[in-house]
Amino acid sequence: MKSKLLFLLLFTFSTYLTAQELLPPTEITKGKFIGKTAALRDQPIITSNKSLGVSEITIVPNNLRGNRKVNDQALPLGADPIAQFTTGQFMMLETEANFGGGNSSQSNFTPPDPSGAVGPDHYVQGVNSVINIFDKQGSLLLGPVALGDFLGNGQNEGDPIVMYDQLADRFFVSQFQTSTVASLNNILVIGVSETPDPTGAYFLYQFQLDAFPDYPHYAVWPDAYYLTANKNQGNTTYALDRAAMLAGEDNVTLVGFNLPGIVRNPATVFSPEPANLTGFTFPEDAPGYIVYLQDDGWGGAITEDHLKVWELDVDFDEPGNSTVSMPLEIPVAPFDSVFGEFGEGDLAQPGTSRKIDMIGGVISYAANYRSFEDHNSWLITFNVDVDGNDRSGIRWTELRNSDTEPWSVFQQGTYAPEDGKSRFMGSGAMDAQGNIGLAFNVGSASDFIGISYTGRFEGDTAGEMTLGEEIIVQGSGIQTFSNRFGDYSHLTMDPNDFSFWHTAEYFSATNFWDTQIASFRLSDGFTNDVGVIAIDSPVDGILTSTEAVQVTVRNFGTDPQVDIPISLLIDGVVVANEVIAGPIAPNSNSSYEFTTTADLSTQGQSYLIAAETSLVTDQAPVNNDAVKTVTHLFENDLGVVSITSPESAGGLSQETVVIRIKNFGANTQSDFEVQYTIDGGTAVVETFTGAIAPGAIEDFSFAVQADITVFTTYQLEAKTNSVGDQDPSNDATTTEVTNSCMPRATEPNGAGCQADGIKQFILNTINVDDGGDGCNTEPTNGPQGYADRTDLETTLSNVAGQNEYVLQARHNYDAGAGIEVLSVWIDFNDNFVFEESEQLIQGVPFPGANTLDSFDLVIPLDAPLGSHILRAKAIDGGEPGDINNPCSDFRFGEVQDYTVTIDDTLSIDDFLEGTTDLVITSLEDNQFDVQLPTDYDGQVYVGVSNLLGQQLTYKAIARGNDGFRVLLNLANLSTGVYIVTVNDQSGRFTKTKKIIVQ
Repeated sequence: MKSKLLFLLLFTFSTYLTAQELLPPTEITKGKFIGKTAALRDQPIITSNKSLGVSEITIVPNNLRGNRKVNDQALPLGADPIAQFTTGQFMMLETEANFGGGNSSQSNFTPPDPSGAVGPDHYVQGVNSVINIFDKQGSLLLGPVALGDFLGNGQNEGDPIVMYDQLADRFFVSQFQTSTVASLNNILVIGVSETPDPTGAYFLYQFQLDAFPDYPHYAVWPDAYYLTANKNQGNTTYALDRAAMLAGEDNVTLVGFNLPGIVRNPATVFSPEPANLTGFTFPEDAPGYIVYLQDDGWGGAITEDHLKVWELDVDFDEPGNSTVSMPLEIPVAPFDSVFGEFGEGDLAQPGTSRKIDMIGGVISYAANYRSFEDHNSWLITFNVDVDGNDRSGIRWTELRNSDTEPWSVFQQGTYAPEDGKSRFMGSGAMDAQGNIGLAFNVGSASDFIGISYTGRFEGDTAGEMTLGEEIIVQGSGIQTFSNRFGDYSHLTMDPNDFSFWHTAEYFSATNFWDTQIASFRLSDGFTNDVGVIAIDSPVDGILTSTEAVQVTVRNFGTDPQVDIPISLLIDGVVVANEVIAGPIAPNSNSSYEFTTTADLSTQGQSYLIAAETSLVTDQAPVNNDAVKTVTHLFENDLGVVSITSPESAGGLSQETVVIRIKNFGANTQSDFEVQYTIDGGTAVVETFTGAIAPGAIEDFSFAVQADITVFTTYQLEAKTNSVGDQDPSNDATTTEVTNSCMPRATEPNGAGCQADGIKQFILNTINVDDGGDGCNTEPTNGPQGYADRTDLETTLSNVAGQNEYVLQARHNYDAGAGIEVLSVWIDFNDNFVFEESEQLIQGVPFPGANTLDSFDLVIPLDAPLGSHILRAKAIDGGEPGDINNPCSDFRFGEVQDYTVTIDDTLSIDDFLEGTTDLVITSLEDNQFDVQLPTDYDGQVYVGVSNLLGQQLTYKAIARGNDGFRVLLNLANLSTGVYIVTVNDQSGRFTKTKKIIVQ
């Protein structure tokens, strides 16, 4: 606590660089008014396709680079100095609404980039590449509609942003557009609703910039819509004429700025953030504000961690008069915003080596601002490494300014409960009372990624999220084909000024992303609203029959409260009805101790303690009560809570067993026996020397190592053997450890796979060219020369006459012709062992060197259907190493794993033989019946484009009895000629026909 207060005092005194110099804009241009769209409610609805496979997913590109740390002496040199390692103790209310949003069945893009906003009656969510509209209870009113259809450009490019402009009661939807045609490239497409109804028509604009406007972050402000983008050249910050866009005017002005004094991350991660107005009040003539983090780990001119803030003064009548200020530098507590290189992943997932990018070095969307009577508050959030080992927490900072004082740190904290999980992709805001809501993703190597939320009340201990963490949705899947995640989560405020609404991504099944939409409150802003928010005492321990019960009561309302009835319940039975005299001031807490005591005298028993207020005039009974479980501990109770080592990996042998021991009891424990067994065998028994205090956890490493040399899965059990232990049920724990077949090149310093191995690999639709020399080690911390590329997948047939393939590979060893040899296995039984019966290529020499050589690969007719791992091993046959052993190490070479899916459907040739021409029948009201009679049962898609080649829609077709058939509703298109295309997406076949929309 002292350290947080010290930082708060130090950083209140900001280094204020006054705006001695105001710089003009560097770009003034006009957006193109496209016109008014058809009503969104009249757009065609996309049919969900839950069968989308990994090979059909489009990964949305961006310009995010690796977030590199170049200054190893940058602070902090250890744990985050203001980290909050415990969850809050106050009761958090459950969600008001909690429902599913867009998901993979609606879109073949990843990541989803979820964004959403709430109005008086609707929640509008955008994901790559669709939009859905819900009522506030979660019922789907409209969607999914393709963003390209809705925004009129026919393209689904990515990074949708949805905002609600509460000052105008309008909705705002945007995505970017790219093209190989210069006039259609580097465009932001924006729709602003004509009315408060988001299902109606939108004024449509296109703004073309000088470079790709990746990762756009927008904000609502009284004088403009402000925008920043992760661009590799030119301006990065823009103001759009909000009033003109709301009026549907032509030639809307865009004013662009460079931010003076900014220092970019050396690897070009760039995400300055505009202040986004929440609420309905704001200072007259308030400038726009932009903020960006500056990490001393980036090196260069950054000597201490700080935030930079710029002011934008925009004049749309005379745009040349617009200015950007020099930055205000605001020192903050040291932080580390650097994780792994972007694209390699930071967060481990259960059951896969594929990690997820948590995105360091960027300020999270959105940076929400609110005006109060005597100050303005601005909440900034971003991901930080809290322990130097890529465990993420959320750094949150409340900046304040006033009419007389510049922006400075009012409070700051890092939310990072010490449970082994990362919290990331945070997004936060303040309600009308100054309470903070914060929502985020949660995950770890043993926990699927989910979504949770927490918060704090105005006036609580500075720098802490004092409310308990609650789950919005539990994850139940992983992603194995890409590191990409997010790239956004988005928390916005309801126009009622008290409900927080949030949307984010998670995985509901393997390789199936989903999104969730939830709302929650910390207060309702009522006149009379009182409730218990915490049971402060008693706590776990040796308890008695006369325990005092103390609680914290909060007045959520706007009036002082006196004579508040309060009840105490133990295990559901009322034991006391008392009255709190008060007064309790508005928006504040008060402690109360019951005069009646509680009987908690049974050892080993857990008691459910509840306290509840019952003010007659209370307008929100939902927050009246708090509950807590308190345990009368055993005096002596030890147990093993986890086995932390060894972990599943490749090439394990004699491994040290490390266990984590917890003292569950009330007495200190010392010098006791512990043991472990493997597969129920002879126990290894040793002695823990030292002492463990009550509630403490200690690690113990066994001196005798575990022999797990064989490639298989082992069952490890560890337990305590404490004499006098009163609860044997928690003594032991078990885990599975798999020794995987992951060989490596043994020649040190990368020489073993510099030129030897596989530098190019082609099989069916997989085509990987690694170019010149260099080791292919994936992930980079894995065995040298082993590449896990199971995210790359192709489909192979086991049908006679279609099961013969040519596999092509290249090595770069100049003297390797006839010396480098190749073996290939497919793990048909999916045990990751690669038996002799699964070897399909047996040590065949490469005929050449530095050339693409061909090898015959025949899939057995009885090969089991489904996805399996294909292993390719290429080594120098004249050096140590066994080419026919898929798991053994080697001196020179590489091993690479891919995914193949065995299928028994008809081939494209069969498709062509059994297919008649594309049949399109024109029906009434510009409806078109599209039929493709065929016996083919693979995946087929239909697209509609105009004569300029701009694609207007593209989706999968469901198969019927006689082929593929879909009904196209093109009533929203302008009169003219269009082209209907039916293909298999890979370009192996295409059928086209022209149609006329009347």
